[in-house]
Amino acid sequence: MNSPTETTIPITVNGDGRSVPDGYPLTDLLRDLEIDPGDDDATTGVAVALNGSVVRRQDWEDVRLAEDDTVEVIQAQPGG
Repeated sequence: MNSPTETTIPITVNGDGRSVPDGYPLTDLLRDLEIDPGDDDATTGVAVALNGSVVRRQDWEDVRLAEDDTVEVIQAQPGG
């Protein structure tokens, strides 16, 4: 029996190219970036934009990435 081949797609994250599986959840990408999307304390001060539009925190779980998406993840740093 052959194992299914996973299709990867190119995306851009904070200006850097990356390949992820087609339909990759935004929450998994955040975990890859060491941001726990399920921890409100860990995501305080985190903003995410997809293709230039801000994604509301309550929608992160529903977002699936598509080919050539551009994701910007911005984290506020204490102390200005």
